[in-house]
Amino acid sequence: LRAADAYFSDIPGVSWLKPNGGLYVWMSLPDSIPTGYDGALFERATKEDEVMYVPGEIAYPLDSPLRKTNEMRLSFGVESPETIDDGIRRLANAVRQVAGL
Repeated sequence: LRAADAYFSDIPGVSWLKPNGGLYVWMSLPDSIPTGYDGALFERATKEDEVMYVPGEIAYPLDSPLRKTNEMRLSFGVESPETIDDGIRRLANAVRQVAGL
C-alpha cells in the first residue's frame, strides 16, 4: 500500500482498496485504460516494464453487468517489500505511458 501511495497517487482516476487481509490489492484505473490481456497496458507492463498483474475482468462472470475492464488484481503474498516497491513503480510507469502522462 505504501508503494501504491508513492507511485499511483498522482495518476488521475486511479484508486485501490485497502484490504484488511489476504494476498491482493484491487486497483481501478480510468475507464479509458483497459487492463485485459489483449490491451495496450498488459502488453506494455509485461513486455517493456516486466511486471505482471491479473486483469480484474476475469474475476467476474462474462455476462455480469458489474464486470469492468479497467480493474486489476495485484498480488503481494510472495514477494519481498523491496520487490513489491519495484514492481509497483514499474506498473505505474506502464500506466503513465499508456495514459500519455
